[in-house]
Parts: sequence; structure tokens; C-alpha cells
Amino acid sequence: MIVPAWPLAIVVAVGILLAAVLFMGPRLFPGTRPWTRAFRCPFLERDVTVEFQESVWDGRRQDVTRCTAFTPPAAVTCAKACLALESLPPPRGDRDLAA
Repeated sequence: MIVPAWPLAIVVAVGILLAAVLFMGPRLFPGTRPWTRAFRCPFLERDVTVEFQESVWDGRRQDVTRCTAFTPPAAVTCAKACLALESLPPPRGDRDLAA
């Protein structure tokens, strides 16, 4: 009995297509969305509320657009090292900064 080769060809083609989408994903979906988070800035040693621009594709933080450590908050002048942190430390203050 001869097995047709077309099912294997379809599976391989779909696999290649999925691998291409996974590899090209950030280029295919380059958008960002705002994401606000209150945390303890380990570099300035104070509680801050920060608005990040987050990648739509994988949720990675791309940029800091606002930070309450600066006046005005949109004038972010630090090195934005919080972008490289794996997780953001919780705020230590008594009040809720996210409200």
C-alpha cells in the first residue's frame, strides 16, 4: 500500500509557516500599548508610578514615558534601567500609588 506524501507536505509547510510567524512576530506586530505600574525604584530608592510602553507581541517593556520621580512626570531623564529588570519590586509606601 502506497501512502500519499501530501499530508506530510502540508504538515511541514504549516510548521515552516508557524516558525516564520514566531521568528518574525515582533516585526509583524510592532505596536506598543501603555502600561502603568507602581513599584519601588531600586535605582532612585523611592516609590514611583511609571507608565511603560509595552510590546504588543510579547509584553516586554520598551520605553518609559512617564515617571513620578521627575517633575514633570513626562520629563524622564534617567537611564531607564527599570526596563531591564526581570520583575519590578513592590512599593514600600503606605499609600496606593496606582490609584
